[in-house]
Amino acid sequence: MGYTNQENFVAFWLCLEDYFVKITCKQQDLSRGLSVVNHAVSSRSTLPILANILLTTDHGRLKLSATNLEIGINCWIDAEILEDGSTTVPAKTFSDLVGSLRQSQVELSVPEEEQTINIKCQGTHSTIKGMDPSEFPQIPSAEGSELPVTLDTKQLKEMIEQVAFAAADDDSRPVFTGVHVEFANEQVTFAAADAFRLAVRATALPGDEQAHDNILIPAKTLNELARILPAEGAVQMIVTPNRSQVLFHSDNVDLVSRLIEGTFPNFRQIIPKEHSTRAVIETKEFAAAVKTVVPFARDSSNIARVKVSGGSEGEPGTLTIEATAEDVGSNVSTINAAVDGPEQQIIFNVKYLSDVLAVLDTPEVALEVTSAARPGVIKPVGPADYTYVIMPMSTNR
Repeated sequence: MGYTNQENFVAFWLCLEDYFVKITCKQQDLSRGLSVVNHAVSSRSTLPILANILLTTDHGRLKLSATNLEIGINCWIDAEILEDGSTTVPAKTFSDLVGSLRQSQVELSVPEEEQTINIKCQGTHSTIKGMDPSEFPQIPSAEGSELPVTLDTKQLKEMIEQVAFAAADDDSRPVFTGVHVEFANEQVTFAAADAFRLAVRATALPGDEQAHDNILIPAKTLNELARILPAEGAVQMIVTPNRSQVLFHSDNVDLVSRLIEGTFPNFRQIIPKEHSTRAVIETKEFAAAVKTVVPFARDSSNIARVKVSGGSEGEPGTLTIEATAEDVGSNVSTINAAVDGPEQQIIFNVKYLSDVLAVLDTPEVALEVTSAARPGVIKPVGPADYTYVIMPMSTNR
């Protein structure tokens, strides 16, 4: 594979006669690859090698790898491989250097029996001290793993966005820091919860009739995955043979993560089976109303009082949201709503309302409530694939 415009490329010279590796690749591809794997670089580890990125030639491409022992990321970029080999480089130093390079030829060389990379570029000569690649932890592959589950990348990213935010940040109960992934009836379901809310999203897996056991993936892992996956395409989700790790594989990126041990609660028991009052509201208007009360609610334990009232004599129903801060003031916002059922008043944490409205893109949402002491439910109007349960706050406050 050759290149016609050398001014648009960075050339890696990790060996000339007495050197290990010789590679040529585009500067912009390399910079993009480094930005992907940097999500897994450890910044606090006591193991110095974890602050490095592993560069390896792999079947005619350059593979960049990083791990913090919680997750590992591989990213492949197009390259012209003249000599095979591998080395490691400090992630921050190397990334900063590559990002500052002009789109012109760069020469890098690693002398035999040394771990120092020499870089030359348009009159500039730099050296970066690396480490022996044999010290770099092995990132598990998919060999011998369970049958993969193939997901649409765009849909997977949407599922992560709509569910992972509801997971707990507190490590005291590890199962609540993860996203429960369940497979049944040609469908995959993601669920996450803390002590105050639950988010559930399902999507169809047509044609996938294989049996897959449920797994529990750290929410932080899925958030990183959503950041590095391409906008479109397919991604395979594969569980390793010992069921301790999960691998997400796409054409140019792999992410491997540990799985959380433990059993996620039966989340379906938490979802209310019925409601007394249902209000249908325009999503953007509801989000805007919530936003206006946030400055007042945050100084009062995030308390927001929600009142749902039916209309009379041809007037539409309303949803009113109110917050009061003793030392600041108060705000009351009222929006139209299609209300079915008796008037209800309930107190919610305004942050939990704001979080869910930020990830729903349907024109309308429904708020379902039974009483001031029972959980409320928010659903998009139209698709039946998403449910958000929010616990009420104490009415004594």
